[in-house]
Amino acid sequence: MTIKDVAAKTGLSHQAIYKRLKARGLSVSELKDKATGHLTEEGERLIRELFSIQAEAEPTVDDKPSEAPSEPSAEVETEVEKLRNRVEELTTEVEKLRNHVETLEATNTALTSERDYLRLALERSQQLQMVTASKIPNPPPLLPATEAEEAKPHKGIFGGLRSWWARRREPQRESAGAHGDDDKAE
Repeated sequence: MTIKDVAAKTGLSHQAIYKRLKARGLSVSELKDKATGHLTEEGERLIRELFSIQAEAEPTVDDKPSEAPSEPSAEVETEVEKLRNRVEELTTEVEKLRNHVETLEATNTALTSERDYLRLALERSQQLQMVTASKIPNPPPLLPATEAEEAKPHKGIFGGLRSWWARRREPQRESAGAHGDDDKAE
């Protein structure tokens, strides 16, 4: 056995093997046979203890090949079948959840773009309103509303126009009514 073999069995690099041996106060040159470069029996024993490597059993002529594993029992087969069915169910559920996530992501993207569009439209509307307000030097004063008009809600733009038109015509009716009463009295 060489340090390279130890590294392969432990999954460590040969540098890590050397560092661990050095940390224990062991020198690799003391554990190796100088002629062959392999570890001595004492070196192999120390390394097996240090890295918890099982000794390889060399096959002998007397050893019989081990028997093939016996057939699994019916209980094991049913348990395996149950587990396979459960795996299929979970796979289906995972696929459903992935589809749901994709749907939610698409909805989120659509709502985000709609929100951005509405923000932009609001900004443009506000800019237009500011430009329009700056072009009107002295806006006309608001007329006082009567109590009856304040109590009635105006629906839509035409309801507001009707109310405005009604307020505008009231002074004309009053002045026309005053003149009309004089004409009737004569």
